[in-house]
Amino acid sequence: MTIGDLNFTVRESEHRRTVGITIDRDGSLLLHPPAGSDSDAIASWAWSKRGWVFRTLAEKHLLLPASPAKDFVTGEGFGYLGRHYRLQLTGDPAGTDVKLERGRLRMPRCTAEAGEGEDAMIRWYRRCALAWLPRRIGPWAQRMGLQPGVLDVRDLGYRWGSLGKNGRLNIHWAAMQLPVSLLDYVIVHELAHIGQPRHTATFWAAVERAMPGYEHRKARLATAGTILWLG
Repeated sequence: MTIGDLNFTVRESEHRRTVGITIDRDGSLLLHPPAGSDSDAIASWAWSKRGWVFRTLAEKHLLLPASPAKDFVTGEGFGYLGRHYRLQLTGDPAGTDVKLERGRLRMPRCTAEAGEGEDAMIRWYRRCALAWLPRRIGPWAQRMGLQPGVLDVRDLGYRWGSLGKNGRLNIHWAAMQLPVSLLDYVIVHELAHIGQPRHTATFWAAVERAMPGYEHRKARLATAGTILWLG
């Protein structure tokens, strides 16, 4: 839906009673109306919010520079759980997985030279996430009295996490670059969406109970995420 100079993706929801706007980290605009809403009424409401949208986009522009690019050469740096590691190209045979050994991320030189370095690194982040995250999610879910579904680690664009059908917990592979304290916030935020699909006062109260003072982590995440590699 195009409103003036703004392009919105419309996603109807059976759970909503009012229209909402989400501005993703990349500046993309989402309209969330209740299912069956009149399109003219939605357009009129969105038009009334143009000033707020433009102000918010301007603020995000200051906070969200372009995601850094990476060169798959020896010495390039990659983050993992808040720490910084250098890449080392090796003579290992093709098909050897990326691995973290003795403080270095090791990748076969032939993988990098074949233009497959990005895919290999993303696979490494996914493997690490699938091994590490369940051990972190379990205690938080128990503390919050919640039972999430299966874990899925994948590319979520400019979202750190989302909650899918049947309580499926989706986490962006790139989130594994964050410090543990901020990854904990991502986990708690998504867990709190179980039974609470919207960011209501009840939702934020659940986050606060599990993680008092979460606002500090939320603010740090908004800026820390701007320097992470997103592939």
